Amino acid sequence: MLRTAFIYLQILSLLYAQAPPTTAPPVLRVTTRLMQMNVVVHHKNEPVTDLKKEDFEILDQGVKQQVATFSMDTAELAPAVAQSRAKLVMPMNTFTNRIELKPTTPNAVTVLLLDGLNTKWEDQVRVKHQMIAFLKQMRPEDRVAIYELGNQLRILHDFSGDTESLIRVANKQRSRINTEVAASEPEDPNTGDEQLDQWMAAADQKIADFQVINRVQSTLSGLEAIANHLARLPGRKNLVWISSGFPFSIGLDIMSQPDANTVDTRERRDFSPELEKAARAVNAANLAIYPVDARGLVAMPDFSATKRGAPPQNPANSKAMEALYQTQSTMQIIAARTGGKAYTNSNDLKGAIRAAMDDAKVTYTIGYYPTHNNWDGKWHELKVKVNRPGVNVRARAGYFAFADKPVTVQDRRVEIQKVMAGSADATSLGLTIRAAIDKPKPGTLRVIMLLDARNMQLEQKDDKWTGLLDVMILLQSAPDKPAILAADTLPLTMTKEAYLDALKRNLPIIKDFKLEDAAYAVRVAVRDANNGNAGAITIKTKDLKPEPK
Repeated sequence: MLRTAFIYLQILSLLYAQAPPTTAPPVLRVTTRLMQMNVVVHHKNEPVTDLKKEDFEILDQGVKQQVATFSMDTAELAPAVAQSRAKLVMPMNTFTNRIELKPTTPNAVTVLLLDGLNTKWEDQVRVKHQMIAFLKQMRPEDRVAIYELGNQLRILHDFSGDTESLIRVANKQRSRINTEVAASEPEDPNTGDEQLDQWMAAADQKIADFQVINRVQSTLSGLEAIANHLARLPGRKNLVWISSGFPFSIGLDIMSQPDANTVDTRERRDFSPELEKAARAVNAANLAIYPVDARGLVAMPDFSATKRGAPPQNPANSKAMEALYQTQSTMQIIAARTGGKAYTNSNDLKGAIRAAMDDAKVTYTIGYYPTHNNWDGKWHELKVKVNRPGVNVRARAGYFAFADKPVTVQDRRVEIQKVMAGSADATSLGLTIRAAIDKPKPGTLRVIMLLDARNMQLEQKDDKWTGLLDVMILLQSAPDKPAILAADTLPLTMTKEAYLDALKRNLPIIKDFKLEDAAYAVRVAVRDANNGNAGAITIKTKDLKPEPK
């Protein structure tokens, strides 16, 4: 079990002194819910840069809401901020997920997500060539990262404006042999025996539904992981999701309805709860998703310029068109929920990426506290109006008003395991780690974790501030050796003075490990049980430098 030592450490005073000033207020538990959204406003295809809080109007189900929070973000860093970051130098053997402590952090970024989980191999190959063509035309101010989604999420290249480096990585990327999509779209059996065909079709459909459910859940978990990774980046983040997508539901489309002679045992469900959960994480990170259909321009089956009149009905083609409609509808839904834009039935991948990046030039983040107070799980339509004639306004279309459910211990365990399983840093909870070999004694690895208390949600009870942290640490002695996993729940109870001190100097947790158990790598994940903010960092122990004696 992990042991905590809430002692404020002077050895990292240099780190605190170097951190740029921030005005982020501490978060206390409240009964109201702040809804935030990013808004893009254009006039004649150019961003509008001079809007103020009073220029915006929010309608929730047609009811006007008071704008409570307002900010404007631009793609370029202010010169003073850029100079301040350039001077930052991290102490030796110190690692952080805090964006404000990294000198090269851009103010607006675009992630290119190559989706090998939902996209056929041949479409992945075409996408790769088009993406490289885009990278060759990048502008000096562009900052791009390349991620890949397969059995897990991988960062192929972190944010960079180095065109040559990005192209090298893109050239090395291998298209994934995709079996999941093929298993999700079984061909109709044709044995000549109607009863046998029905039995085989039912069995194939169960396998197909399982594959679809797995793809949907894995993809949405990947989008959540990206949101957690980018949460602390300033400004608007754009995710260009290059994919063939997935259906919004199974068993509910027209082609799934059984005839009168068929016994239907198929599962019927849609993925609204999972999609809304991912959308909430994405919106909280100020991340807009731009789905791009990797299939490009899709011709309708059976239609030909050489034929006149309506084509004959072909059940297989009708099924294919229904699947195409379903996946593209999901892309439209995800874009609408996150304030992005979907690009379907087009071969212009370069244009789609450029349009998404241009959206980040100037964005507005506005928030409000809903007055309806009715969290019944129903869809709430959102409209944002701007008091300026002739402008085009884009924001997310709405949300499901799900009530906050009581979070069980099992729920929290699943969430911290998701954070731990990710390959990227999680950044919504500021985390800085100092690692030292042979401290405090030979053969020991001391890990000092410093948590940004401003990202935690504490509840005031009488004169105490209380909270709950889930901590998970993975130790690996060698790349081919099984990992050791340690986990614990840390209750927090602080006086007002201790809480205010934690806001200034961060909250430390100290843990010592056997060096032989962590000789290769250590991954630390910490999650606030109250608000879900999480921080995670992976350290390669072999890269640690000897401490001066």
